[in-house]
Amino acid sequence: MEAQQNLTPGQALELAQQRWQEGDVAQAEVICRKILDAKPDDHAAYHLLGLMAYQLGKRQGAIDFILKAIAIDGSQALYLRNIGEMYRQVGDLQKAVSFGRRAVALNASDSQSLYNLGVALNDAGQTEEAKKIYQRATEIDPNHGLAFNNWGSAVEAEGDKETAKALYSKAVAINARHPEAQNNLGAILSEQGDLEGARAAFSAAIDANPSFVDPHFNISTLKTYRSGDPHAEMLESLAKQRFDLPEQSRSRLCFALGKSREDLGYYQRAFDAYAEGNRLARATIDFDEERLDRTLQSIESQFTKEFMASRSADGHPDPTPVFIVGMPRSGTTLLEQILSSHPSVYGAGELHFLNDVIVQACSLKPNGFPQALSEFDAEEYMEMGGAYINQLRGFSSMATRITDKMPANFFHIGMIQLMMPNAKIIHSRRDPMDTCWSNFTRHFNSTMEFAYDLEELGRYHNRYQDLMEHWAQVLPAHKILHVDYESVVGDLEGQARRMIEFIDLDWDEACLAFHQNTRLVQTASIAQVRQPIYKSSLARWRAFEDQLEPLRKVLSQRQDNDQ
Repeated sequence: MEAQQNLTPGQALELAQQRWQEGDVAQAEVICRKILDAKPDDHAAYHLLGLMAYQLGKRQGAIDFILKAIAIDGSQALYLRNIGEMYRQVGDLQKAVSFGRRAVALNASDSQSLYNLGVALNDAGQTEEAKKIYQRATEIDPNHGLAFNNWGSAVEAEGDKETAKALYSKAVAINARHPEAQNNLGAILSEQGDLEGARAAFSAAIDANPSFVDPHFNISTLKTYRSGDPHAEMLESLAKQRFDLPEQSRSRLCFALGKSREDLGYYQRAFDAYAEGNRLARATIDFDEERLDRTLQSIESQFTKEFMASRSADGHPDPTPVFIVGMPRSGTTLLEQILSSHPSVYGAGELHFLNDVIVQACSLKPNGFPQALSEFDAEEYMEMGGAYINQLRGFSSMATRITDKMPANFFHIGMIQLMMPNAKIIHSRRDPMDTCWSNFTRHFNSTMEFAYDLEELGRYHNRYQDLMEHWAQVLPAHKILHVDYESVVGDLEGQARRMIEFIDLDWDEACLAFHQNTRLVQTASIAQVRQPIYKSSLARWRAFEDQLEPLRKVLSQRQDNDQ
């Protein structure tokens, strides 16, 4: 200690940094405070105290220390860069961006300052500027793999999969042991049908960071586990440590565990894992069943047979759209894959356009959806249909038919008829127990509020069936083609021909080779639609018959009411 007293402040700071790097944080802090006792305006000592506090999880204390450093000397880009990242970590994105900009203004050639600013901008929803900042960071440092990866994430969020894939590939080329980039690349490869490449990328991500849950979850959806599979054993090992994980990661791990255990025939343990994963996911969701009931009652009250008949001539006449509706996991992706294998059909996937157009139009009326519908005239319905079709045509200007397989569009079948009376509607149906169980075993990327509790799931299915019956009562019988998943499995060609005839196209044999279709698939059925028709998903729920008794009871209540 006496020797320390003979050091200059600069030498003492170097000693403090050395002690910190050696893991002796307490001694490093003592030295910093001694520096400040001797020299109260030593900004570097405050900065080091901030870094050490941050490492110890004392984020507010860290921010306070670095603010003191900046107050003494605001010309240090490093201080501004670090406090910007700290503010981002605590969720104060406005300050994160502000300090990030100041850091870049002071040192525009610092790729790390640019990268940190890009992350803050992206988190703040300023994606366009974030992409430009990431690009600048990579121009300054062509080996900045983190910037390439985050740039890829930003462009992928906007739907540019090919550019994202190229950027992820660049990050992986820089560092093959970059787990996030490998996982992101794998996700795009799986969507594009390159399942072998996807599995390799996920495996590389796991190898780089075995505790990173996302690639474990992702690869579990692309494989069937067999006895002795090392990945199943790895999942079981991770399960012992799952309570140390953030709840979202723990939930995804549980779904992967459920999948591996189900494949291996450990049904009770599989159900336990699925139940835990669903319980964790449900805790993060606000699902209001009473509000849903009110919405459905309003829809049925508004869309009467008389109301629909009085507006049968309204809407845009374009026959391009083909809507595939139904419950999630009912076979909608399979039907779209079959249809989009036809050379005259473009499969656009799950689109939000229809709901967006309806919400936008109704927001201009005083009563909102669905009460506002009686206020629309024929021209307005024509404009709404045209607005949807214009967006749809952005996918293909040449296709005769373009599919939209957003399952929840079953809520809007009445609006489809009013906005686009010549559009085709195909309803995908599947055994209720199989449908609900398939939902319960999936951790969806998008929020499926109803899917994480068996009884809520059953009640949602009952509501869906009630609404589909309502549409059958108020619309002419030829407006909707009902296609049963089980019938497709049993007679692919017969059902494919039914659908092609329904959408007024000539038959094409390519529809039978749907599994060779290389189009992008972004749903939970990624792996399934890359295979020929298989029967293993039929009556899958029966292996869990005892555990699913609460679901069966809820579903049977509707059947009892129908009798």
